[in-house]
This record gives sequence, C-alpha cells and structure tokens, in this order.
Amino acid sequence: MFRQWFTFSAVLCGTSLALVQSSLQAQSVEDVAKVATAISVKIESGDKAIQGSGVVLQKQGNLYTVLTAAHVVKGGNAFNLTTAIDNQSHTVMATSIKRSTTDIDLAVVQFRSDKNYAVAKIGNSNLLQQGMELYVAGYPAPTATITRSVFVFREGRVTANADRAFSKGYSLVYSNSTLPGMSGGAVLNKAGELVAIHGQGDRSADKQKTDFNLGIPISRFGEVSAGMGVQLEIARAPAVTTPRADDYYISANNKKEAGDYPGALADFDRAIAIDPKYAEAYCSRGTLKARYLDDTYGGLGDYNQAIALNPNYGTAYYNRAFLNAERIRDFKGALADYDRAIALNPKKATIYVNRGNLKAEHLKDFQGALADHDRAIALDPNLVNAYYNRGVLKKLKLNDPNGAITDFRMVAKLARQQNKAEELKDALRQLRRLNATE
Repeated sequence: MFRQWFTFSAVLCGTSLALVQSSLQAQSVEDVAKVATAISVKIESGDKAIQGSGVVLQKQGNLYTVLTAAHVVKGGNAFNLTTAIDNQSHTVMATSIKRSTTDIDLAVVQFRSDKNYAVAKIGNSNLLQQGMELYVAGYPAPTATITRSVFVFREGRVTANADRAFSKGYSLVYSNSTLPGMSGGAVLNKAGELVAIHGQGDRSADKQKTDFNLGIPISRFGEVSAGMGVQLEIARAPAVTTPRADDYYISANNKKEAGDYPGALADFDRAIAIDPKYAEAYCSRGTLKARYLDDTYGGLGDYNQAIALNPNYGTAYYNRAFLNAERIRDFKGALADYDRAIALNPKKATIYVNRGNLKAEHLKDFQGALADHDRAIALDPNLVNAYYNRGVLKKLKLNDPNGAITDFRMVAKLARQQNKAEELKDALRQLRRLNATE
C-alpha cells in the first residue's frame, strides 16, 4: 500500500566518531565555506547537456588550471565554466582539456582571465582518518523544484580512507550528502585544504541516495599530475604493504555492488577483525546480512553492535528501525529508532517517510503520519514516494480525495521528470480509481 525505502544504506551511517587528533590548523565552518566558494567553478557543455563542478588549482599569469573529474568533460571539447566567487562565465580552452592517461577519473581544463582568482591550497589526504571533519562543495544539477543550479557546501565526516586505489582511483569515503552535478567538486579538510575531488554517490536498489560518497584523494592526483601538465608539490599515496581495515571496508562495498555477497561478507569480516571498533563496518555488514543474505537477526546483531560502539550513529538506528518494522515486527522499537534517527539527522527526508508509513500502517496514527509526510516534502519537494504515500493516506484514511488527487498528480509530474516508470504507472492507476485526470 505505502512505498517504503528498503535502503539499509551502505554508509548513510552518520559518522559521529570521537574526533581524531590532528596537527591541522582548524578554521571555522564559515571560513572553510568561504574558501570553497573562492576556488570552486561550475562546468557545463555548450548545450548544457553536461554539468559538473571543478576546483581552481593553479594560476600562471592570466592562465588558470582547474581540476575536475574526467567524466565531467567526457565526450566533448566545448565547455564553459562559471566561477562561484563572482558568477562570471569563462570559456574553457578546447586544447587545454587533459584527461588522465591512466584509468583514474581526473582531468584538468584551463581558462584565461585577467581577474585575480584564488587557487586551492593542497592538503595531505594521507592524513585523513575516520571521524575527521570533511566538506564537499559543488553545483548540483537543476531539479523540477530548484530550476537553477546553485552552489552548495555540505558538511560531513570521513568514513574510510583506503591505502589502495579502487576503480578509477576512488578510495576516500565520506558521509556528506551530495547530488548529481557535484562531481569534480572540492573535498576540503577542516583547514580548508583540498584533499580530494568528489566523483561518486552511491544509490540503493530503489535509486535513493545512501550517502556512501566517494572521492579521489589528492595524493592520487600527485601520481598522474606531471603527465597532465601540472607541476605541483603533492604528497603521494603511500605504498600498500599490509591492507588496512579501510581497504577491506571499501573492497567489501565494491563487491556488494558487483553482486559478490560472499566476497563482501568476507571482506567486512576482515575489516572488523583488524579494527573491532569499526562501527561503519558493522553497520554495512548488517545491511549485507539483512538485505542480501536473508540473515535478519545477524543484521540486527550488527546494527546493535554499531550503535553500542557509536550511540550517535544515525543510519544504524534508521536501518535497525526498518528491520524492526518490516522483519521483526517490533513496531514500538522501530518507532523509537526512527525517533532517534530523526533527532540525529533532522533534515533527512526519507526517515520521515518511513516513520510516517510506520505510523499509518501499524500504529494507526494517521495525523502523525500526515505530519511526517508533510515534513518530508518540505525538506525535499522532489521526493516522489512522499507525495505518493501522502496521497494514499489522504485517500484511504483521511477521507480527502481532492488532496489525494493533487498528490498523485504531483507524483505523475515528478515521475516523468525523473524517468521513474513504475511510480508513474502507480500514480496514473490511483488517479483512474479516483475518477480524476492529470
């Protein structure tokens, strides 16, 4: 009846670990945001069919070099960029586009300007450890509601930093919430130094963001920068000797995405054996067990352990809530976990949707469910399932057919824009049952 998010997300796991000591001179979040604005750019193809982000890396006279993800400038040579600090447009020199000659997902582009733009200060990505503050900046692509791309700055923490590089050079994982269009954007440490380039954001089977976000550490760029025509002093990644817990953790998630569930389980086990206090590894292993290996109570045990290690771990509560509601049928326990997850992540719209579903289906709290769906939509006006579930609630429980029709029409509109065929089909079926049209 209601649409759930069966995410058991890989790492939405809010990394609220004890802070790791560092010699970095910390700046305020506001200061780091100013740095991000000063060095960030939006990159678009001439027909605006492609959009991404980038970082001003070097200045030589009036020639500026920008570092971005290679897939942002894939398949073309005609690009424009916009500097975030002054919203000025510049033409990318077609002959300047240099993609890495290896499989690493990095590229540089250049533009000329007589203006004096700031360049990124390079940090040491090898020093990043679990729990450290991290910031991601860039330009999300326009949506149905936000029709113009606007520069954003997102806070988060390091989840894992592997010694070895995985596919296309990605080996840094963080909890920052990112969106399409932010690929190529700056990943900054708490000193405002560039430590990585953002490039990937994982999605669950229902295509919802899981906050398992990956970047290419700047140390990887140090390995290929000379071949791309950039001369900078960049600390290179250390030679891999004995794999660390983070290496197994990222390998496990890659194997899970590839469908190698036994291999993923073995790697999660190895990560935990090396670091028995690795809360993210327990949370992700719980997801693997509960969703892919049909081991409900094994998953529950891992979520319990993740929460015991980190009582402020929002995603572990969220995943345990879903498990309690849909598998174990402990509805009061699920409600308590959703409440805790919302207290820790009050702006995560999907948590409100699932709590609203729990209230409507199992706790008969229809007004509470309505309030949760309203809140989810206020946080994310493009959330198709929130409109759909609110429409079902209005139709079946609140005797509000006109309100239901409005919601199902919005579902149809958003589903078309987001290419969600199943959601569109369901919305049209509901409208026919209500004797309504779009």
